[in-house]
Amino acid sequence: RAIQVMSAENYDRGQAAVLLQRMSTHVPGMEPVLAALQQAQQSSEPGAPEVAAYEYQSGGIVELLESLLNKFSGELSDVEEAESNQAHEFNLVELHLTNTIEKDTSDRDEKSQLRSQRKADSARAQGELSKTKREKADDESLKQEIETTFAVKEAQYEENQKVRADELAAISKALEIISSP
Repeated sequence: RAIQVMSAENYDRGQAAVLLQRMSTHVPGMEPVLAALQQAQQSSEPGAPEVAAYEYQSGGIVELLESLLNKFSGELSDVEEAESNQAHEFNLVELHLTNTIEKDTSDRDEKSQLRSQRKADSARAQGELSKTKREKADDESLKQEIETTFAVKEAQYEENQKVRADELAAISKALEIISSP
């Protein structure tokens, strides 16, 4: 806006016109003189150029403002580009972290489920182990009972065999005695 205002004022002011305009407000009767001067300027008769009462000297300021505008526009675009890059980088980091969190959550849930499954398997195996130990103890008790019974029956059989052998010997002696005349 400052550049537009300064550029609008960039023209030279004529000396006579300015003097007559000032005088017309203070001196009575100057208005017809001012009108005649303006009519003469419009007829554009060749002659000496009008001397400027004030020459515009703010051209350097306008150029400075324009260079600052260009500089600030460049800096603004650099900052906007950097901000855009940072926003993109943030989005990538956010996406990466979101994916990592989702993966870790999934892994945790999977491990938790596997742990529960293993606990159930372990409890079932403990139950089976306990049952197997009871069955083994029962089987060992039965084995001991069978071995005891076998030992008793074997001893009885051995005794019976001795008795039979003695009976056979007595029978054979009795037959010998009976058969001898």
